[in-house]
Amino acid sequence: MIRGLAALPPTLGSRVGAALGWCLYWVASSRRQVCERNIGVCFADWTASEQRRLVRQCFIEHGIGLVETAWAWHRPTNFIADRLEITGQDLIEAALENGQGILLLCPHYSMLDLVAPIVHQCVGRFVISYRPNDNAEFDREVVRGRARFGELVHVRSIRDIVRRLKAGELVWFGPDQDMGVRGVVFAPFFGRPASTVTTPARLARMSGATTLFLELHRRQGRYRVRFRAMPDDYPSDDELANATALNQMIESALSHQPAQYMWMHKRFKTNPDGSRQTLYQSR
Repeated sequence: MIRGLAALPPTLGSRVGAALGWCLYWVASSRRQVCERNIGVCFADWTASEQRRLVRQCFIEHGIGLVETAWAWHRPTNFIADRLEITGQDLIEAALENGQGILLLCPHYSMLDLVAPIVHQCVGRFVISYRPNDNAEFDREVVRGRARFGELVHVRSIRDIVRRLKAGELVWFGPDQDMGVRGVVFAPFFGRPASTVTTPARLARMSGATTLFLELHRRQGRYRVRFRAMPDDYPSDDELANATALNQMIESALSHQPAQYMWMHKRFKTNPDGSRQTLYQSR
């Protein structure tokens, strides 16, 4: 199926992806509930109809993201070059010219696997941190698809990541999932405390790398890519301030196209006291 989706041209592929997303909206009831709860707390000032419309659009965007994943895994590595609008690439070039590694922080957008060909277009092969999937067969597909653009390292292999950064490489890191209570602080995300990993700030301090943020959204078949510098005082010794600054960057990025974020993840599954969040329980 993935190879079949990869063969679709851009316009048709987006339409097919939208149809897939619409089907998932009706079929994946548990994921729809998670999305509804996340949207409800993060966009509490929106009307109920606006929230429902956003939830539906999230699934449509996610469906398009599935087709984009197929493109990323099976099309030529430069297939996306003529549809990119990139700003901030000078920040990458300046760091590389100075021999500095780059820690690239990237939220889980609906077009997550499209990030690999985008970054590859800018810097060539790079390092992709990831957490292996429990499904071994699916994990092999993920590794095979992403390995076309760079080398994969386990997200918990801190020493290896630091070594790569010190060697002047670019490392992609996804910093926005609830990882429980270990190595995290609870920083506000759309006004609600969220388990936020302190690993990015730790990696930046240990390696001396330049830390950049990747802002990405799609519009009318084109992809707007913006590399942004983190605040001047990032990383500080205050982990809550670091995490708050990171979450604010994510919120800013999502303001353009909030539906293009993976709201299906349980972003608030852990409470600050370590107990499981009741937000996602059936009512």
